[in-house]
Amino acid sequence: MKRLFSLAALLCAVVASAEVGKVALLEGAATRTPRGGQAVALAKDSAIELGDTIEVKSGNLKLELTDESIIMLAPASKLEITEAEFEGQERKGFKALLQSGSLWTKVKKALGGGGYEVSTERAVAGVRGTIFRIDADKMVTASKPPRARKASIVRIVEGTVNIRPSAMVAKASTGAAPPPKKGPRVQVAGPTEVSADEWEKKFVDLQQNQQIAVGVDLWDVAQFEEAARRDAFAKWIEKNQ
Repeated sequence: MKRLFSLAALLCAVVASAEVGKVALLEGAATRTPRGGQAVALAKDSAIELGDTIEVKSGNLKLELTDESIIMLAPASKLEITEAEFEGQERKGFKALLQSGSLWTKVKKALGGGGYEVSTERAVAGVRGTIFRIDADKMVTASKPPRARKASIVRIVEGTVNIRPSAMVAKASTGAAPPPKKGPRVQVAGPTEVSADEWEKKFVDLQQNQQIAVGVDLWDVAQFEEAARRDAFAKWIEKNQ
């Protein structure tokens, strides 16, 4: 009997350790799909677990992680929790993949320096304590053909965010470098093949009120667009953060 009790306690501990947060607010409909499992409807206070894919069917969703970091998702967003490690309420590491849609997050600074990373198909944004928004798939205007192309947009609201290309961008790129951190752009030599390892060394740190468009051969930094502050998702964020 004692052995059965110990086993039950161990199983409970394993289940508890898989939880990485909960639904703080849901206005609409959303689901969580565990790895290899079936989609389950979410409601306020529903648990979110490591490996879950969160999909917002309608409306907006607010998640609160174990360390009190906040994630908000716009309609038609899909987010996979790929890595999450917490010790008590302290974050040791967190990674998520934004497959589609838009995400806003307020990252609580980890005392132990635990990382926090959100990726899209094109970009990887890494922080330790800041506020930023990322749109996974937007059409942008480029300075060279093709003039219109898809990119991931990262907008910094507060703090500093380190941006680097995803593996897909690194592999497909012909060597266009990100803009310099300071000073004017510099002209570079014609396209050359670069390895993924070389691309991984290229990154840019964005500050408050800056944004970047990341796509194949496209690193375009600009000031925070005023229109981005006024869309429906931004207004919902302002009301519910």
